[in-house]
Amino acid sequence: MSLLHAYKTGENVPKWIVVIRLVLGASLILKAVKFFNNADGLEQYFRETEMLKNAVWMISVLPWIHLVGGILIIVGLFTRLASLIQLPILIGAVFFVNLKNGLYGDQSDLPLSILVLVLVIFFSIEGSGYISLDYVLRKPIEKEEE
Repeated sequence: MSLLHAYKTGENVPKWIVVIRLVLGASLILKAVKFFNNADGLEQYFRETEMLKNAVWMISVLPWIHLVGGILIIVGLFTRLASLIQLPILIGAVFFVNLKNGLYGDQSDLPLSILVLVLVIFFSIEGSGYISLDYVLRKPIEKEEE
């Protein structure tokens, strides 16, 4: 039995996959807090970047997407949707923001961004697993035996 099949059915799933989902959600929340605390720096970066010059409206939306998405991923509710919504942001972070700074640039987030992108792709495909609100809400209600 493959790991992915076991992950979907809840049979013999390693607990570290659930821990990875929790860490992914927490990292998105921490990034959202970083964006909330440094909104001026984020706005300056958007205005200086040629491709993002017309997307200044994203400054107010981006932290909320990360915050709500991180919370949903942690509790395992709408995990696939929350992960899919993160994808364009993380692709932009990897290819347009962090590659420009380089791997060894000043305060480079490239390795972390790549890791988060890979994990978001994984959870977009596989969902939240069996230790999640998705699993609890999908599970049929067992009738009490009379």
